[in-house]
Amino acid sequence: MRQNGISMHTLFLRFLKEMQNKGRLNYEAGYPLYKVSTFGIGGKAKYYVRPKTEEALIETVRAARQAEIAHIVIGNASNLLFDETGYFGAVISTVKISGVFSVDDESIGKNRLFAFCGAKLPVLSGRALQYGFTGFEGLCSIPATVGGALRSNAGAFGNEISDHLEYVKVFSEERDEAFLKSKAECGFSYRSSRVSENGEIILCACFSCEQRDKAQIADKMKLCKSKRSASQPTGVKSAGCYFKSPFPSEITDPRYGSASAGEIIDRCGLKGLTVGKAAVSDVHGNFIINTAEKGSASDVLKLAETVKETVYKKTGILLREEVVFVRNPGKRV
Repeated sequence: MRQNGISMHTLFLRFLKEMQNKGRLNYEAGYPLYKVSTFGIGGKAKYYVRPKTEEALIETVRAARQAEIAHIVIGNASNLLFDETGYFGAVISTVKISGVFSVDDESIGKNRLFAFCGAKLPVLSGRALQYGFTGFEGLCSIPATVGGALRSNAGAFGNEISDHLEYVKVFSEERDEAFLKSKAECGFSYRSSRVSENGEIILCACFSCEQRDKAQIADKMKLCKSKRSASQPTGVKSAGCYFKSPFPSEITDPRYGSASAGEIIDRCGLKGLTVGKAAVSDVHGNFIINTAEKGSASDVLKLAETVKETVYKKTGILLREEVVFVRNPGKRV
C-alpha cells in the first residue's frame, strides 16, 4: 500500500520519529520480543513502541490503523507467548503509562484509587497499602499490568482485580473515541471479561476501595507472597499458569472434585514432561517453562497440546488456555 508514491510503512516510521523527537514515545525497529516476554520467547517486532501518555497511545494506534499496519497493544507480556518468527507490525507497549494515585474529592467520592493501564499490579497493591485500602493484597506478586489484568480478570489468593473496580476508560478503534465503561458493562467472570471487546484498548481504571488497618494489609501481603514463593517456580521463564482451572460443572469424574488445573495435570503424571526446550514444571503442574536462552513458541504449543490431550483422555476434562499466543501477522521480520 502506497500514498502519493510513499509506502505506508515509511509514513508510519515518520510518525514514530516525529513523536519520539517530541518526547512523546520511544520506539525501536526490529526489536527482539523475547526481551520483553516473561516467557523469554519471541522474534523481532517490526516496530516496538512505548507511548508515554494515554494520548500518545491513542495517536499511535490511530496512525497504525491509518497506515493499515498490523498492531497489538500489550502490557508486561506476562501472559503472552510470541511467535518466534516475530511480529510484522507494531507492538505497542503501555509500560510507560504507569501512574497510580488516590483522589479524595466530593465530586467523585472518597477512597478512590486511579491507575493507568501500564501500572504493574505490585505497584497497585503497594499504593493501596500506602493509602490503607484493602482488597488488592492477593495481586501483590502478579507481574501483569492493570490493563492486561483487567482483560483477563487476573487474581490470586481470594482477590480479583475486578473486585473493587468502579469503571474503566477505554479507546475504541472502531468508534475512534474514548469513553467510560462501568464494571457491570465489562462482564467479568473467572479469568475472563468483555472489558476490551471489539478491540477496545484499556487506558485507565478507577477502583472504589475500603479502608483497613495498614498493619493487617501488610501482614496479608506478606502471607500471599510467602504462599506464592512456596507453591510456584521462581527464577524461571514462564507466563504463570498456562491453563484456566475448570469450573466444577466441567468435572464429571468425582475423583477430581474441585481440583485446579495444576492439581489435575499433576495427578495425570505430567510434571517434568518436555517437548524440545519447553517443560512442565516439577514444582507446579500448570507452569510451562522455557529452559532455553531464547526458546521456541512451537515447543511450548506442542507441549501444551500434549498436556491437553493427555488430561482429556484420562479425565474427560478439556483445559482452556489462559496464556495467549500472539501469531506473526505477516512475513518474517
